[in-house]
Amino acid sequence: MRILVTAFEPFGGDAENASLEAVRRLEGARAERPQPGVEIVVGVLPVAFGEADRALAALVAEHRPDAVVAVGEAGGRTAVTPERWGVNEDDARIPDNAGAQPRHEPIDPDGPERRASGLDVEALVAAIEDAGVPAEASDDAGRFLCNHVAYLVAGLDVPGGFVHVPAVRSSGVAGVGGETDAGAAPVDAGLGFDDLGRALEAIVGAVARGAARGTPHPDGHRVDRADTVVQGPPDVVYDALVDPAALAQWLPPEGSSGTIEDFDGREGGGYRIVLRFEAPEDTKTTDDADVSRVELLELIPGRKVVQRIRFETALERFRGAMTMTWRLEPVAAGTRVSVEATDVPPGIAQEDHEEGLGSSLANLAAYLQRRGPRG
Repeated sequence: MRILVTAFEPFGGDAENASLEAVRRLEGARAERPQPGVEIVVGVLPVAFGEADRALAALVAEHRPDAVVAVGEAGGRTAVTPERWGVNEDDARIPDNAGAQPRHEPIDPDGPERRASGLDVEALVAAIEDAGVPAEASDDAGRFLCNHVAYLVAGLDVPGGFVHVPAVRSSGVAGVGGETDAGAAPVDAGLGFDDLGRALEAIVGAVARGAARGTPHPDGHRVDRADTVVQGPPDVVYDALVDPAALAQWLPPEGSSGTIEDFDGREGGGYRIVLRFEAPEDTKTTDDADVSRVELLELIPGRKVVQRIRFETALERFRGAMTMTWRLEPVAAGTRVSVEATDVPPGIAQEDHEEGLGSSLANLAAYLQRRGPRG
């Protein structure tokens, strides 16, 4: 799963913006403690009404995220506040960084009066509080750039939401405050940038676990997703997706081992895979194993593998033909591998499935690293 997290540049004469410092902390934390199957990409938005729309659209087009978390600062708040919605109005109490100050103007003349967050706000609040940072849901994102972006991200084709963080500074208090909450004066929230970074870690963790779930496939059905970036070019990664010895090493998720049988690597061919679990729980075929038949529907070397999977099971809730699509995309660090599963049997919980997919992708990354950049 790829999550885009955006921050704002400094504004109002201040040299810092707490949202940007918090996102930098998040980047550092994820570099030290990556989460299998979850990729964080970040971007900085201009504090300018005439530019923020294009900047956000460009980031979404570049990264193609599965969810978006936009972050801004509020000088008069002392808690991290996920916003319930964005309102279709720009009403700037101060000029933006380009000198513009729209008053009582719609963001989208043809859009609804407000758009609800695409994220589970209550789940975000609970996750932030569990991380030891004060949090509460907000019903008012103001009418400045934060609300503007909150309205935009709530209208994306992927789940998107907005979060305000207190306007923490390296020293002293912010010089801004009333741009979000009318009459609010800057306050000392008693928090540091590390606290805000920890809150964002909790937020993206909650989104990855399900706070952004419910995104339907175009046909209205559920889609289970995971992705990561691995070492090596797409042709080497593709080979690991269609080689039985490689599959047996990386495909079994954590806590399991696998064997590949009856392998036919041609389009229209397939194989049988047996996964045996160290601590079996709700298995599909035997007391300690899941067995499935994989049919190779489409093979595009270096780009895509499409499979149809049926479990060998007597349990109705695990029956049916699941389609899995693996896509490979060259990036600067190697290859982005993404997987989508549709028509997933109802007995497989989405959260558990995506965790398993993420574990397999982590194994794939480790396998390719051991093999070297050219396999």
